[in-house]
Amino acid sequence: MLVEDEPIGIVSVKDGLIEDLYILPDKQNMGYGTTLLQFAIEQCTDTPTLWILENNTNAKRLYHKMGFQETGRIHAITDRLNEIELSLA
Repeated sequence: MLVEDEPIGIVSVKDGLIEDLYILPDKQNMGYGTTLLQFAIEQCTDTPTLWILENNTNAKRLYHKMGFQETGRIHAITDRLNEIELSLA
């Protein structure tokens, strides 16, 4: 994602899997994440899904706001940290 010819974010989409959605820290909470997520959803050829660290509350808030729901699928990253799957309902 470019704003005034300056890169501020990135996202990767394969089929329905949205990966690596990232906005530079000084550009967060300005609507760019929502815009980039909407773009990613539009690129999906299958049900949009993604994985986030369970403790990433900012990402979870954005995804829930956009209609994503937790599926109950979990990947253990470490003994103390899990990655959770969300899907667009």
